[in-house]
Amino acid sequence: MHTTRATTLAIVETLTEQQLTMLKELEQEAFGVHGAIDEWVLVPLARHGCLILFQEEGDAKPVGVCELMRDFRNPDHVYMYGYLIRSDKKGLGYGFAFLEQILDRLRKDGFAKVCLTVSPDNKGAVALYQKAGFQIVETRIAEYGSGNDRYYMEKSL
Repeated sequence: MHTTRATTLAIVETLTEQQLTMLKELEQEAFGVHGAIDEWVLVPLARHGCLILFQEEGDAKPVGVCELMRDFRNPDHVYMYGYLIRSDKKGLGYGFAFLEQILDRLRKDGFAKVCLTVSPDNKGAVALYQKAGFQIVETRIAEYGSGNDRYYMEKSL
């Protein structure tokens, strides 16, 4: 990482109005109109899933956000619903550092496998996940409707 400031993981169970606004803005910036989530998803994920913020010392805005859901069919599996690094922090090593801390936490929590979907066009994200040990299992055509194909990726913990 190119910075010397300390980073921490914060698992959030409730969100303030300010946090909701900030997270919605980060989502919009990262995923645009067709992929960003809002308070109708953020609040249930925080309360009933797992919402992780990657915080850098002295910065009120999270550097990264990860949204996780347990798989009901395979309770030792977790689905990475969303993962983002703030645009002004990309290319500085935060993405891999955050992902490694998440995976370590999931291992300690007893999960056996992590899965996710990612656009094949998002070359940076695909490379990041592969660097962390994720494998492309299949390509899902029109996963989110016409023109929205996704790689389905998995990593055993």
